Amino acid sequence: MYRFMTCCLAIFILAGCQASTPAEMFAIKPAWDHKVEGLTHYSLANGDDIWVQPSPIVTIIDVKNAWYVNDKRNRPAAMIEFDAAGTARISRFSSGHDGQPLAIFIENLLISAPNVTGTIKEEFMVMGIGDKAAVDQFITNCLSQAASSD
Repeated sequence: MYRFMTCCLAIFILAGCQASTPAEMFAIKPAWDHKVEGLTHYSLANGDDIWVQPSPIVTIIDVKNAWYVNDKRNRPAAMIEFDAAGTARISRFSSGHDGQPLAIFIENLLISAPNVTGTIKEEFMVMGIGDKAAVDQFITNCLSQAASSD
């Protein structure tokens, strides 16, 4: 019995050590609407195709604050605020990427790919997360990461 409990404890500890990386939890990655060799291809639900760079511009580590909002269609969404370093990277990238998509990943799943319509500053709306409970969980994860960074 003692050996069984020790094994179970070891499994729980090891499982906890294999938590998601920041880029797996949330990442915004550069994407293009035309084929680019060496990038990962995704087919979107609307029939569009995008090619995504593996390395992110920003991750959950760059999120300073997050709160619940509704998008233009009154669906649950999250507004996030980037820290200074994240704002600088997303602003610099988006200023030269007008008209091209950004790939938004949560838990390594592509959830949306909005087109850049101008320079992105410190706030960014994350849409396509799911229902209110999923958005609330995403916000909780962002705030937990922000608190641990302080």
